[in-house]
Amino acid sequence: MNLRNLSTDIFLKYIIFLFPIFIIIGNAIINFALMIVTVIYIFRCFGEKKIIFFDKYEFKYFCFFYIYLLINSFQSEDIKSSLIRTIPYIKFFIFALIYQNFIEEKKINLKRLGIFWLIIISILCLDIIHQSALGYNIFNYTSTSIARNSGLFFDELVAGGFLLSFIFIIYFLIFQKNEYLYLYLLSFLIIIYLTGERSNFLKFIFVFLCIYFTYKKSGLPLKIISLLVSGVVIFFILSSFTNIKNRYLSTISFSNNKNLSLIETYLTSEYGSHTFSSYLILKDNLFFGVGNKNFRNSCKLYSSEVIDLQKKIDSSSESHYPSGCATHPHQIYNEFLSEHGIFGTLIMFYLFFKLIFKNLLINRTSYLNLICFFYIITYFIPILPSGSFFSTLTSTLFWFNFVFYKINFKKYD
Repeated sequence: MNLRNLSTDIFLKYIIFLFPIFIIIGNAIINFALMIVTVIYIFRCFGEKKIIFFDKYEFKYFCFFYIYLLINSFQSEDIKSSLIRTIPYIKFFIFALIYQNFIEEKKINLKRLGIFWLIIISILCLDIIHQSALGYNIFNYTSTSIARNSGLFFDELVAGGFLLSFIFIIYFLIFQKNEYLYLYLLSFLIIIYLTGERSNFLKFIFVFLCIYFTYKKSGLPLKIISLLVSGVVIFFILSSFTNIKNRYLSTISFSNNKNLSLIETYLTSEYGSHTFSSYLILKDNLFFGVGNKNFRNSCKLYSSEVIDLQKKIDSSSESHYPSGCATHPHQIYNEFLSEHGIFGTLIMFYLFFKLIFKNLLINRTSYLNLICFFYIITYFIPILPSGSFFSTLTSTLFWFNFVFYKINFKKYD
């Protein structure tokens, strides 16, 4: 290894160790770190006088993905806004390629990495507990809602999603297959509950159950009994947090009409209004959508129609009808269909399928590979709200887990 590669490897090592801290600090430092990784890749390509990783099948699908996003942006309603998001998006693909190779070449001690990350998220967890108990975090920041706790993320209510993306990776980097450390995972279930992020709480339960029934060695009856006992204990613990419990039990509807069905309750909620907006946008832009990052503009044209649709469901004069407009539609299928249309959505899901499921066919998967696979699947669970997929934070957490999903840990061992 030459001196130049050694120095860039040091940069890459520090970046991956400090990555959780970068995410906590915010999008600016995340993008700066990803830019450094991209620059390192470009310099290495020039230094070796070739396109590095060109022979990897992921490289081909990343190229297809990026070309599609550019085409989508150029045909969008607001080309400038769309391109501002799309052009830098290549950094996530380079990040995935660089770190898959970096870890597989054993340039980092994974157990030390897991321990360092555990220290970081433990500090965050303690701050969330502090905030839930006293109403403010260690920096005296008071949450905007008594039922939401953000800890070190301050006004960004994303701590639950952050923990969800790291907890399972750390668990397997440090403890691997020690089945008795499921208590470790259940303790984090309580922390995510305290964040008040209902969607990420449900996603955690989904991933945990996948792990529990896949890896725990005891028989099915014992698994079910131990799970039920743990569930009862945790239920009583969680019930003591009254404000947060009320948030989880409260209806999502803006309506005061208690005679609405479950579907009607959803459709008269803010999330339901986004679904209406997405549907109306898709109806008028069936094949290619309005373009990446354009929901926020197009939804304004349909606000009155969205409200009319909700009034037909619930005509109560006391009801509040959300307009269905926001920076993004808060659900991945709504986002893809409204901004990319039928064809664009099919193209992206085809690429996701090739990037994700092909790994299950060509490689012997490790425990960590499958855990990251379960996490990735949570992005595609219908109905559950989510961040905008192509935003900095959501994409960072997705492609970060994709890296650990793609790494051939059998080779690493």
